[in-house]
Amino acid sequence: MKIHKFLYLLITVLSCQIGFSQTIWQGQHHSSRIIVKGDFDSKKDSLLLSIPEMSYDSIKVGVRKDKDSIFFKNKMYDFTFKGKYNADKTAITGVFNNYSFPNAAIVLKKLNSIQPLFFAQHPQKPYPYEVKDFTFSGKNTKLTYGATLTVPKNKKKYPLAILISGTGQHDRNYTYMGRESFTVLADYLARNGIASLRVDDRGFGKTTGNFEAATTGDFADDIEEEIAYLKSDKNVGASYIGLIGHSEGGMIASIVASRNKDVKFMISLSGVGVSGLEMLNLQNTAILKSYKFSDKVVAKQMEMYNIMFKVVYDTKDGESAQPAMELKLKEWMQKQDTTTLKEVQIWDGRDQTFLYRYGKDADRKWYRYTIHYKPENFLPKITIPVFIANGDKDIQVPAVENIESFKKYLGTKDLTTKIYPGLNHMYQHCKTCTQNEAKEIDEVFAEEVLNDIAKWILDRYKK
Repeated sequence: MKIHKFLYLLITVLSCQIGFSQTIWQGQHHSSRIIVKGDFDSKKDSLLLSIPEMSYDSIKVGVRKDKDSIFFKNKMYDFTFKGKYNADKTAITGVFNNYSFPNAAIVLKKLNSIQPLFFAQHPQKPYPYEVKDFTFSGKNTKLTYGATLTVPKNKKKYPLAILISGTGQHDRNYTYMGRESFTVLADYLARNGIASLRVDDRGFGKTTGNFEAATTGDFADDIEEEIAYLKSDKNVGASYIGLIGHSEGGMIASIVASRNKDVKFMISLSGVGVSGLEMLNLQNTAILKSYKFSDKVVAKQMEMYNIMFKVVYDTKDGESAQPAMELKLKEWMQKQDTTTLKEVQIWDGRDQTFLYRYGKDADRKWYRYTIHYKPENFLPKITIPVFIANGDKDIQVPAVENIESFKKYLGTKDLTTKIYPGLNHMYQHCKTCTQNEAKEIDEVFAEEVLNDIAKWILDRYKK
């Protein structure tokens, strides 16, 4: 009797699982996946549409089918799709419409499971090199680090680059809106005989630690631990270690290269070469101009911003900058007319919103460390080969001023600098080159930059 009951329950469970299993159709438009669950051939109105990157989840869509043509829509969310099956009905090619991306050409592929975002430059298995995922412990930081080592096959000696991500908390692949910049970089380096190490940031993935409480100086300590590990592992060729840092990662590379004799070369990709205070001025000016504000509005906005930056810069460690910021902003607002306040969007209570948002950043240890950064404290001590690169459309780390500062302070006699035309901060070829456009560009990492990085490293290694 018990056996019969067990078999009945097992059959019931299996029936439920089969009943709830759904066909998955998935396509992609730039940084957004379009996922449809259900059977287009079913007569039931049971299809569910999700766009995870836009927080749309399981929205019912009505379907019409005519021979090999498919049409579905949802009036409330203004979603429509019209497409056709391929010959074996494993894909549907069509056009998806909604207000965020009108007339988007997509291909919905029939899959067994939902897949992550994918871009053409992402490497696919089998790799022509060795990839090792592992963890190691930092002797001084006492942290556990989650890492990936990529090594050329059948080579015992090779240059090895530590990859250092920019501002914000990132995984080891430096994933930005689905694009894995460091996976692409590691792949290119390995194919050219160069090994690399990439590591999860503090508090992310398999790396422990408190990211929010850490400073750029702490991140430099993390790189020191990575160097120490590489030198301790007898299976790794660690005789020619260098650093490749992007954005804030370039600043971190500068700090480490100035004090660690095991570093043999340094590459700064859109790295900060000016002081922290000057960087804030350059960056915010460039970003405001990218929004096509008039010169008058940009000048006024920056006048206010620079007052705020100076307040934070002058605030002592351990003290909050917010009371002084509130006072200085009030004084500045009293000197402006209503039109100016509206133009700079400090009107109708928005000053309090600004103070709240900026105040939270301004009191972080990381922000205080960054705003007090001085390149003259580090760059003159760097005498190894250095390659400084920037995109000329970079609005987060403007090229000319930062490169000129590197030239002014660096102590090396082997310095290469290059400004790449048409590239944004993430080394994508851009058109409008705004921050928002980056998510609409399918390119992950400009080929010419990858080529120059590999060639430059190999030239120094051969010498």
